[in-house]
Amino acid sequence: MAKYFPIKYGRSTVRPLKPEDANNMLIMLQKKRDNASTEEFRRIYDRDYILIKLGLNTAFRINDLLKLQVNEDLKKGIMYIRENKTRKEQYWELNPKLHKDILDYINRNNLYEGEYLFQSRQGGKNKPITSQQAWNKIKQYANELGIKYLIGCHSLRKCFARTFYERTKDLITLQKMLNHSSPQVTLIYICWDDEDQLKARKDFYF
Repeated sequence: MAKYFPIKYGRSTVRPLKPEDANNMLIMLQKKRDNASTEEFRRIYDRDYILIKLGLNTAFRINDLLKLQVNEDLKKGIMYIRENKTRKEQYWELNPKLHKDILDYINRNNLYEGEYLFQSRQGGKNKPITSQQAWNKIKQYANELGIKYLIGCHSLRKCFARTFYERTKDLITLQKMLNHSSPQVTLIYICWDDEDQLKARKDFYF
């Protein structure tokens, strides 16, 4: 039975990035970074790798990730952000592996206090890439991997959300992480549909 993702709000629903596709994208970017022909390309692939890594592990919207700057809290493993859309604050301790990924990235690229993590290679100094640039990059890498379903920047956040729910079934915590108004909104957001419910019932045995 083919999975059906409905049309909502007059446009096709962007799908969560599948975990296997997310892993392949990260592996591809690591290889591009390690085999880059110039230092500029190395930094671009390294930047895009960490941006996607954070998108898959923090549940932040891309606009919020692009605001991140090097500071003492971040270097100590503390993530703080005020969401651009909701104006709500989030503050928590990073997973140790993710913390190490960020520190290694900062050190590899000689980033200093106050510098943006995801700097644009064009225009003035210390400017982050735009959300449009991030979208273009994600689409480019998806095309290189032959991904056919509809994806965008939100696919990273949705991948986090869907994977978290599949592993924990903790819908209330996930709802709070995403700052959604109700559990139903969260289920719609992660594209959890009737087929998922039917599979869960089929797999259950007491």
